[in-house]
Amino acid sequence: MKRRRIAIVGAGFSGAAVAAQILKRRRAPDVVLIERGRRFGPGLAYGGPERAHLLNVRAANMSVFPDQPDDFVRWLNRRQRRDHATLFAPRPHYGAYLEDVLDRAARRAWGRLKRVRGVAIACRMVEPGWVVELEGGGTIEADAVVLATGNAASVMPSVFESGGVAVLDAWNPEAVRRMRRGESALMIGVGLTMIDLALTLSRDARAGPIYALSRRGLLPRAHLQDPAPAAVTTLALPSDLSEALHVFRREVRLMAEKGEPWQHAVDRLRAQTPDLWRRLTLEQQERFLRHLRPWWDVHRHRFAPEIAARVAELQASGRLRILSGEIVSAKRGSRGGFELQHRQRGSLVRHRMEVQRVINCTGSSRDVTNSADSLMRQLLDDGLARAHANGLGLDTDGDCRVISASGEPHATMVTLGPLTQGVFWESTAVPEIRVRAALLADLLCG
Repeated sequence: MKRRRIAIVGAGFSGAAVAAQILKRRRAPDVVLIERGRRFGPGLAYGGPERAHLLNVRAANMSVFPDQPDDFVRWLNRRQRRDHATLFAPRPHYGAYLEDVLDRAARRAWGRLKRVRGVAIACRMVEPGWVVELEGGGTIEADAVVLATGNAASVMPSVFESGGVAVLDAWNPEAVRRMRRGESALMIGVGLTMIDLALTLSRDARAGPIYALSRRGLLPRAHLQDPAPAAVTTLALPSDLSEALHVFRREVRLMAEKGEPWQHAVDRLRAQTPDLWRRLTLEQQERFLRHLRPWWDVHRHRFAPEIAARVAELQASGRLRILSGEIVSAKRGSRGGFELQHRQRGSLVRHRMEVQRVINCTGSSRDVTNSADSLMRQLLDDGLARAHANGLGLDTDGDCRVISASGEPHATMVTLGPLTQGVFWESTAVPEIRVRAALLADLLCG
């Protein structure tokens, strides 16, 4: 009897986690893992070589398996004898761990995992399953498909293109290698991606000043030095967005009066965030995205305390300068760099600045309707999928089954990770993705 086959498009953390979970099941189906990159497991997030780039979550909460929460810590301890549980491990270590997870899964389910290096450009429904088409002409038949494509490419403000200014991609390692000593840089975006790149550039003592710009100039906040977790009690918030915000702020004030840090309030909210998000009306979700998202992001997605200390040093020395506002004009300069006009937030005054490089650190775009990805375009154009109404990712049901243009969920096409942010909001971090990976494995394996 022919075994079932599941095709997983994307082999970053999301794809690797689903594959490992499926192969843990008794009588697991065959799994075909399709990845456009060089490595299977690390993806863009964990595939870099920089040991100075640390995880944004302590090692104790980074296991691939929710039912084996110490798996990553034990993996670290086998390589270096110390207690890693409360530490923020280097990202390259986590990438190597993910590769090992897949290797272990392949050994456990011998012959059932096939890793295919290629670019999926289309996925068509062919009864009784699917056919995934690869760039170059290959095809893969499958009974079910998992879309684990991760973060999409970021979108750059049009002012740079219209001015003929070449913008480097922060996720492209060549972006750093192409910078010469002493060059100054403007990074668009002041989030975690910018922090990683600033740490890399600043290692060279002769590097020029680094400017980082966003509309509000909000830097991510830091994790607490004390690894003690927040209380297990959750915050009871009403469904209305304005009322929920009022109650949350009041709770933070009460906690502050008792000497408790605000980080604990955010962490107590985390487990129920998807339910709170789904209770909001579409209008409330859109209002949150317009006005509250930047504040949520910097308080929710924090960096390690040691990274915070290093960033503070760079700012104090003037090597890293955070700007708020926008670039209103850009053109090539007379000395090989670029001449930019920056307008500070809340002001009409323009400030001239010259830099040698402009680097895009704005993060991924969640708007699939503007995606340049061939697979995503084909799924939307053929009506096999539809964008979520709030503009974030794909529309799915509560079980992550992709909903077609007609409004019907596919029984055998599912997704997880960033593509589900419109549905669950809290869907891009390891602790959430691994739980959904286990649930999808149950769903796909019956």
